[in-house]
Amino acid sequence: MTGRRTWSIRVRTAVVFALAAMALAAGVVVFSNLMSQAGVSEAYATTVRDATGFRPTDATAAPKPMPTGTTDPGDLDMSKLQSVAIVRVVAAQQWQWSAIGIAGAGAVAGGIGWLLSRRMLRPIDRITATANRITASNLHERIALEGPDDELRRLSGTVDDLLDRLQSAFESQRRFVAQASHELRTPLAVQRAAMQIGLHDGADAEDVRATRDELLEQNRRTEHLVESLLVLAEADRGLAGATTDVDLGAVVGEVVAGAAGAASEAGVRVVHEDRTEPPGRVVTGEPMLVRQLLVNLVGNAVEYNARDGFVRVTTSSDGIVVENSGPTVPDAVVPLLVEPFRRCQGVTGSGRRHSGLGLSIVASIAQAQGWRLSVTGRDEGGLRVQVDVSPE
Repeated sequence: MTGRRTWSIRVRTAVVFALAAMALAAGVVVFSNLMSQAGVSEAYATTVRDATGFRPTDATAAPKPMPTGTTDPGDLDMSKLQSVAIVRVVAAQQWQWSAIGIAGAGAVAGGIGWLLSRRMLRPIDRITATANRITASNLHERIALEGPDDELRRLSGTVDDLLDRLQSAFESQRRFVAQASHELRTPLAVQRAAMQIGLHDGADAEDVRATRDELLEQNRRTEHLVESLLVLAEADRGLAGATTDVDLGAVVGEVVAGAAGAASEAGVRVVHEDRTEPPGRVVTGEPMLVRQLLVNLVGNAVEYNARDGFVRVTTSSDGIVVENSGPTVPDAVVPLLVEPFRRCQGVTGSGRRHSGLGLSIVASIAQAQGWRLSVTGRDEGGLRVQVDVSPE
């Protein structure tokens, strides 16, 4: 453990209580004793003056010898002098017992402070124990502190909310790892089967050629899947300050032009509408990730479409909207499409980029950029994806 060891809150509370009690008690005792001492001194001076006509210069000191010619000390009122002497002794002892009382008050106050802080800080001990006990295997546990709605209960609620987010992230990561393993296993199994079946002992040139084409296609799919996984990991890691100004309209135009070839082969028409006033929308983001977001949106819209369909990309001051025709997607399935490897049953694409990570990458990039993503199904078929780039 590094650093200097500090006192616990309980010890500090007890010490503060003790010092405060001792300071207050000392102030009261000193004030009362000084006032009592002043009264005793005045009474002593009055007694001597009445008896001798002589006032001592120092009423608190012992009586000085009588001047020549004054009344004999034996003629003084001894009962008054004795009473004053007793009071002076009592006053001296009062100082001694006051010191003992102050120390005792400090000890009692310190004990009360210790017990009080122990009771008040007991929820913190519970929070600490629960936090130390929770690991990746029991993230479902929560502090669930009960009692009044005070600072400690709000702290407990904050920690529970943090644990909820961590549990969701861990579960999402576990699902992602399992699904990625499954997705990577499929092309490898296909490649092995192609080699075992297509390259048998009696394989001719045609079999070798067909096997080669199949292996190349599976290799391209695997390469695309790995690239998608790397992009997804990069988006999930965050931007770490690597942002700059990006002309959204210009990037959309380049992406739409780049998708023209695939759209033509699929029989899909892609159009871009810029509704920003004045034209052009500059956003702050990581240029490569912004481009990848648009590539995935337009690519998915082209792939999961129907022949003679359309893809409409609209840029405005609020952000981007990508709409496409195609098969109808059930409302219950639409929110799940942003999860990795989530596919809609009965809705298939052309197979060119069918990795199952398109919208999950879009969602991760939007989250990393601080943008809002909305995916809805169109009544006529297809999807409508909106990316709101305005600051939250």
